[in-house]
Amino acid sequence: MKDKDLLLYNGHFITLDPNNPQVNWIYMQNGYIVDQGSDEGYKEYGHRVPKLDVKGNYGVPGFIDSHVHLVQSGLNKLGNHVDACRSIQEVLKTVQHAEIESTKWGDMIRCVAWEEIKMKEKRMPTRWEIDAVVSNKLVWISSIEYHVTIVNSLTFKCLNLPFNLEGIERDEKGRPTGVLTGRANFLARKKLLGIISDKTRKKGVNIVIENAIKQGVTTINAMEGGFLFHDRDAVFVHQNCHDIPIDIELFFQTPTISKVEEMGLTRAGGCFFLDGSFQARTAALEYPYEDMPSTRGKLFFRDEDIDRFAEEAISKNLDITVHAIASRSIGQILNAYEKSKKDYPKSTSRIRIEHFELPNAEQIELAARLGVFLSMQPAYEYFWGGRGRTYEKRLGMIRRKKTNPYATLIKKGCIIAGGSDSDVTPIDPLLGIHAAVNHPTPKESISRLEALKMFTINGARVLGKEQLKGKLGVGYMGDICILGENLFHCNENSIKDIPVLGTIKSGQILYLSKDISDRSDVIA
Repeated sequence: MKDKDLLLYNGHFITLDPNNPQVNWIYMQNGYIVDQGSDEGYKEYGHRVPKLDVKGNYGVPGFIDSHVHLVQSGLNKLGNHVDACRSIQEVLKTVQHAEIESTKWGDMIRCVAWEEIKMKEKRMPTRWEIDAVVSNKLVWISSIEYHVTIVNSLTFKCLNLPFNLEGIERDEKGRPTGVLTGRANFLARKKLLGIISDKTRKKGVNIVIENAIKQGVTTINAMEGGFLFHDRDAVFVHQNCHDIPIDIELFFQTPTISKVEEMGLTRAGGCFFLDGSFQARTAALEYPYEDMPSTRGKLFFRDEDIDRFAEEAISKNLDITVHAIASRSIGQILNAYEKSKKDYPKSTSRIRIEHFELPNAEQIELAARLGVFLSMQPAYEYFWGGRGRTYEKRLGMIRRKKTNPYATLIKKGCIIAGGSDSDVTPIDPLLGIHAAVNHPTPKESISRLEALKMFTINGARVLGKEQLKGKLGVGYMGDICILGENLFHCNENSIKDIPVLGTIKSGQILYLSKDISDRSDVIA
């Protein structure tokens, strides 16, 4: 339905307003909440506008996913998934029978969500192994977190990468294996994404948005363009965001401030990579990786480059954020923020860091003192945290227990916004809330209220829109998610299984599950 006037009644709505924590009805007009209560006052509005009997179910503010690679998530929806593969032979079999898409360079097979750690061989396939099953079409296999690209010989030839480019893996004879990391991965992805049409982008994005709405999401922070992706993605989102039924907050992932200004944007950076990932062993650690002592990851930029980037953004009152996984990259951006804030104390920039997975104690203190907003992804712990899993294998037992320290950060006064990093993990705020409450390191678990705030009011705060969204109150946007169970009373181990029954954006019903629509009394 397209009306922006709507009455919801007979529900239990968690407002996140400490002065009025729960109401039973909400009246929206022109997309905003204009009245609410716990009495029968709603009856005076029932004859004027469409109404929905919530049938005793539970409402929370519409969820905000603070970190989504929207275009990439869409393209990956259209790609061939290899996440279920447990051996190189299974990956090759998937490649052999994969769906094909047309590109400017010819037919291509795109495989996504590959994880080396799941392979029984504990290594990556080579271009020669891929050639044995497909040699006459482009083949591109991307790791789940985008930091490793694997190609066959035809694709490697078409990429025409500089011979000495950092990140081209070679065998004992010096021959490229088809495995690309670091800068080689960045350049390969840029070229490969550049041959995909906007028609394909649109098809994928529509699938992602439809799914996000069914998960109760009403606002997405779209991290587009940059080294792992393509600037064309940012342009596409900028040109098409007004046709999307939920709010899209665009972050152009570029270090070039002039590009941001030319597009009329107020944010610089986004998921702009200072280091890599734990999966690819490129996140910049203080000490070497547990399973590869020869490396401790890498920084992709010099300190002076990041200092200059932060200074320019903050001097122009632009909000700024970057991707920083581990302590060396976290230290790099925090030092840049501290210098720039001293030089421009009156700047209104919101300074932020994406991921912040493995900070040290001093960095936590500094982030709190500087007022840095932290955009973090709790589902990482659900998929990779705990005994015997990716964090422990890459980092060891001691450091594994220090990843994503939510309770410590909140105790120190930091504001954490929750995101998915889709499609590294799925757009599913309830899974994120579940993961934060059930952190595999018990001392870093947080309350259900704090976890809910990560995906609602805190998500609004990092955007500077805490007076418009993230709460259910008079004057706020009518963004509401209807849940089939009480988030605060259900078993904490089943939070992720709570059904989303409905999603309302600015007073418009975008989604109603069959469970509630069959029993509703919405009238025109």
